[in-house]
Amino acid sequence: MKSLFARFLFIALALTPPAVVHAAGSTRANPPNVVLILADDLGYGDVGSYGATKLKTPNIDRLAREGRRFTSAYTPGSVCSPSRYGLMAGRYVWREPRHHPTGVHAPGGPLLFDRDRLTLATLFQKNGYTTAALGKWHLGFGGGDKPSGRYDWSQEEIKPGPLEVGFDTFYGMAANVGNQPRIYIENRRFVGRQPGDAVKMIGRADIEPWSPAAYYKEDRVAGDIAKKAVEFIERAKAKPFFLYVATNVPHNDITPAAEFAGKSACGPYGDFVQELDAHVGLILDALQRTGLVENTLVLFTSDNGGVVADNERLAAQWQAKQAGHTICGPFRGRKHSIYEGGFRVPFIVRWPGQVPAGTSSDTLLGLTDVLATCAALLGEKLPVGAGEDSFNALPAWKGEPAARVREAVILDSSDGVFAIRAGPWKLIERNAAPRETAKARTAKMDAENQDQLFNLADDPAETKNLWSAQPGIVKRLTGLLAEARANGRTAPAR
Repeated sequence: MKSLFARFLFIALALTPPAVVHAAGSTRANPPNVVLILADDLGYGDVGSYGATKLKTPNIDRLAREGRRFTSAYTPGSVCSPSRYGLMAGRYVWREPRHHPTGVHAPGGPLLFDRDRLTLATLFQKNGYTTAALGKWHLGFGGGDKPSGRYDWSQEEIKPGPLEVGFDTFYGMAANVGNQPRIYIENRRFVGRQPGDAVKMIGRADIEPWSPAAYYKEDRVAGDIAKKAVEFIERAKAKPFFLYVATNVPHNDITPAAEFAGKSACGPYGDFVQELDAHVGLILDALQRTGLVENTLVLFTSDNGGVVADNERLAAQWQAKQAGHTICGPFRGRKHSIYEGGFRVPFIVRWPGQVPAGTSSDTLLGLTDVLATCAALLGEKLPVGAGEDSFNALPAWKGEPAARVREAVILDSSDGVFAIRAGPWKLIERNAAPRETAKARTAKMDAENQDQLFNLADDPAETKNLWSAQPGIVKRLTGLLAEARANGRTAPAR
């Protein structure tokens, strides 16, 4: 008798279009540029085309109007680095021992990728693309095979990093804006550092640069990254390009630039989101101005759900809430949690003439699927050992009526609680030995860490636990989850 996981793979393979395994229908003759814009902690309800009424996001809404909007798109983690790893590697981060099993990767933690692992960047680079990463990295620097948090920033060259995993250029931050070293890194060097300029390590992670002027201004970071993206597009020559724009908006601290302050109806948080939208507009305008729109595929999404305030301690989010804004839309939970608000995010694809404009889809997909989809776009077959959790979504992106991407997606909260979504069902598996996070555990964390089953079609807010009422569904989904762990992959073997 076939195992549950074998049946899952059989179904997935049957639903996976042949573009994954051969070049039929690929765009090899006229490869498109690809611009991937990744927001930081942007909730499902932060965007007008996903239900926001209090904020104005005309440029992101324009992408949805001119492209395809997905309503059941999931990040693999409910915090930053797990989702960024999944996006780049097409693989769940809980398979990677360099990443701690809970929380996020330390800014000075080791580079999370083996040198021979295929990433989105190496995929495009090997197909003749110019590749660039701008903004927040948060995937580690340096060597090592354990989730250490120390990197020696005093070295002249900062490596290995983005350039070692397929990017021709990098300009941005090691991790969050507020994390050390708080100096822009360009390729393998701190911006502005001259020969002889000293960088001193203080304690485990803090640094003292050669001059206080080396630090970036937090309220200018998002604008600086958007400017770099525009400059990159304007310099684009004959070669196709892959541009990864990892903005810091709207991650805490909430620091909208002066020109956006007070412009929304939702306080500083709303101002910050509207600044992000303006930066998306700058990128779209640059593509228009350079004549690249028609042959450029634009992806817009977020690394996880938004931060929701319960009280005034998160002042900016609380003010937005009091103004009537719902950061995670109709969903329960938020960033860090195992509920939908932690994982369900906007996901928009625009590609004129290839993706049907003004359409939407509720097919299930995950950020890990971008790798296999881009491989199909290029007519490439993913090699053995790559994209273990990545499914080809290209037919769904292109609006084929019967296209389905995957049967199930696995979710991993920052507290080490797992869930699996399949069809309308979402199962949350109690972690019998919960792992401690860097911060003290809370009653809210422990309340989430329970056996739970929800029918999202009937109960999208996850209010009615059906675990005891649906033993057959529980058995099927717990089996799929267990076998996904045991087999080392969920995508079909290639």
